[in-house]
Amino acid sequence: MHKTFLSYHHANDQDLKNLIVEKFSGEHFIDKSVSDGDIRTDNTEETIMRTIREDFLYDSTVTLVIVGYETSRRPFVNSEIQASLWGNDHNGIVAVVRDEVYDLIYTPSKCTSSSCNCGTTLRSRTDRYDYYLPELVNKNHEYNGNAAHYIDDEVYCAILKYSVFIKNPERYIDEAFEKRKGNFDIKKKLSPDTPKIKPKANFINYFL
Repeated sequence: MHKTFLSYHHANDQDLKNLIVEKFSGEHFIDKSVSDGDIRTDNTEETIMRTIREDFLYDSTVTLVIVGYETSRRPFVNSEIQASLWGNDHNGIVAVVRDEVYDLIYTPSKCTSSSCNCGTTLRSRTDRYDYYLPELVNKNHEYNGNAAHYIDDEVYCAILKYSVFIKNPERYIDEAFEKRKGNFDIKKKLSPDTPKIKPKANFINYFL
């Protein structure tokens, strides 16, 4: 299995992280998250991203984001995701959502599109989808094709229910790795208002 960086909210989702690591005895996972004081915020955004990649992501090729109740609002998680996608040698990315949260962001539905009308069972987004999903997970799960519906293979970031993922973690991590070779329009930059590690404003410019 490919070397995988785990990005998660320690206070709320340590339980899921521990179970994932135990599945493979930890040898395939990088468990070194960014914390307060690890990153100098007087550096530029480019330097901050490079520091996270070099000091924390090192030789990982996949980033696994554990999504819980507060993940989307954690500055360190958002910056870890952005650093994973920064530059040309980006990581594959897969989001694993706590079961209870998954059931809040998706609801079952049937395909009724006039162009398809296949009756396939789909997962429809609820009004809580944007609230719970980290921004770059959300953006990299967007489908740009013309079909009535799509599967995770057709977007850069798959979104999986934890209970589904844990049955075969290697499969989904391998799929995320293989997407690095695909032709995806990868969204790499966080919006200004998204919680993240932000460079401090230049002291001189502050008064200009």
